[in-house]
Parts: sequence; structure tokens; C-alpha cells
Amino acid sequence: MSQYHIARDGQQLGVYSEQDIQAGLASGSIMSTDLLWKEGQAEWQPVSGIFATAWQVPTMQSAAFNPYAAPQTNVISPSMKPSMQLASLGQRLGAAVLDVVLGAAVVGIPYGVGMASMAGSSGRGEMTPGASIGLAVAGIAFLGLLIYNLVLLTTKGQTLGKKMMGIRIVSYPDCQNAGFVKAVLLRGFVNGLIGAVPLLGFFYALTDICFIFREDHRCIHDLIGGTQVVKC
Repeated sequence: MSQYHIARDGQQLGVYSEQDIQAGLASGSIMSTDLLWKEGQAEWQPVSGIFATAWQVPTMQSAAFNPYAAPQTNVISPSMKPSMQLASLGQRLGAAVLDVVLGAAVVGIPYGVGMASMAGSSGRGEMTPGASIGLAVAGIAFLGLLIYNLVLLTTKGQTLGKKMMGIRIVSYPDCQNAGFVKAVLLRGFVNGLIGAVPLLGFFYALTDICFIFREDHRCIHDLIGGTQVVKC
């Protein structure tokens, strides 16, 4: 007759026969979530996996627990951790340059056309139809680009530049979508407020850039936002 070792919460309860286990399940002294092992088994299994009853359902968590394994402080195994490759310095710089160039092209060109039209109005600097159209297009282009980037940052963790470079902003350390609060408010708006402080902002900006040479490439604005930049 088979003899089973029963364990609960990392402690052995004893060795039981099949009849003992059935009686224990009926009386409640043995639970369906307890683990059992007998000679020849590869690993511990929940009691309900072998001695199933109508009112007891095996749980996946108990099946994964080994009461004789070494104590662990980290309940997340390496295989469960997100696997992401950090964006390179070149990719991050390229994305920043692309954002500036795209902004200058989309907004700057119509704005420049409008200002040139105004300056050419017989030298009087008066608002002409061409100037009005140019400035209006520049304003619409600015709002459109801003809204598009905000939506892209919130949903994908990207700006147009980051999208073109194949990188994105994710939350640290779980590599999930950073969302509006982290990617926009903390990483962008709060960081911008600090950078706008006279004199302090200049030194802050330089320090922020230098932080990219950390091992994890997280700048100060990444630390503020709880984010990191990874490859897609």
C-alpha cells in the first residue's frame, strides 16, 4: 500500500496511507491544497490532484510549491522577468534629433512662409492673406503634431522620432506601457518645469544628459518618471 508524505506551508504533516488521506479530507484535517509526495514521483503534487473530491479543486499555485526547496526572497524567477534590450545612445540621440527636425519642418516651414509674406508687404510688415494662411497652417500643424505625439506617447511610449528609430518608453522595471502619467506628465512636463527654472535649468539639463551614461541609460527624467527606454 502506498505511503504519502503530506506537507503544508513548507512543513511536513507526516506520512499517510490512502485511507488516512481520504478520511482526513472528509474530516478537514487534510486540505485539497496540501502537497503530497510518494516514492517514485518526480515532484510534489496537490492532494486534490490525486484524491479529487467534488468540493475540492486543485490550485496551480500549490502545485508549484516545493516545501523542501531553499527559501527564496524573490518570488519572480529569471524566466518570468521581462526581456528587453536597452536602446543605444545613438538611437536615443537620433530620436531626439528627428523630433526636432520633424517639428521644424512641419511647423517652421509654413511659419517662415507667413513671416516672409508679411515682411514683403511693401516693407510695412502688414498682415497679408499669404501671411495669415502661413501662420494659420503653422498653428494647426503645431497642434496636430503635439496631439499626435501625446497620443503616441500615451499608447505606445513613442514620439515620431522614437517610432522611426525603433525604440519606446516603458515603465521601470516591469517594462509595461508607461502611460500618460509616467511618459508625459512626470517624464515630460515635470522635467520641463525644472529645466525652465532660470540658471538652475541649464545645469539641470546638462546633468540630465550626463545621466544617460549610466549602466541602465536612465536619465534624470527617466528616474522622475519611473521609466526606461528600450528597443521595440
